[in-house]
Parts: sequence; C-alpha cells; structure tokens
Amino acid sequence: MKRLIYIVLLIAALPLMPHPSGSGTSWAVLAADEQDDVLKAIKRGDVMPYSKIKRIAESKLNGVVVGQQLRRTNRGWQYDLRVRRKDGRVMVAIVNAQTGEILRTR
Repeated sequence: MKRLIYIVLLIAALPLMPHPSGSGTSWAVLAADEQDDVLKAIKRGDVMPYSKIKRIAESKLNGVVVGQQLRRTNRGWQYDLRVRRKDGRVMVAIVNAQTGEILRTR
C-alpha cells in the first residue's frame, strides 16, 4: 500500500520533472537557465502543461502514459511519451508540446 501511495505521489509530481534536453534528468537537478527556459515557454503558451498533454495522449492512443520527456527541437518543444496500450504493448508518441497534436507514433 505504501508503495502504491509513493507511485501516485511520483506521478502527481511529473509535471514538475520534464527536462528540455531530453536527457531524462529530473527537474530538481536542471540548471537554473534550463528551468527558466521551460517556465518561460509555459507562460508564453509554447508548452502545454504535462497534465493536459497526458490526458490528450491517453484519450487518443487508448492507453496510459508510463514515461515522458520534454525537449526542445528545431521545430519547437515536444513531448516524447511512452504509452502502454490496453493490449500491453508500449509505444512511443511524439507530441507537439504547444498544440497537443500527436506528430507520430512508433
């Protein structure tokens, strides 16, 4: 039961953990300028909050997001999501962080 509570708390903290370089490093150890870049992008509307992206992806892909990374590309910010589908397969979805549009899956 304690492990389940820990997992739920960890999932709730995910919106605070994306890393713009895609290295998977948690939010807490980002350099101050990287944290500022993400916060500014969210305030400008260049990055949709992870909670909204997660809802969109789970609805459109009929699965559960089990991993995520936020990164900046030459086309703008994007979320790389790992989604476990109802049949148990895990897929990767590339999502436009500003619009929530699923750009591709594999």
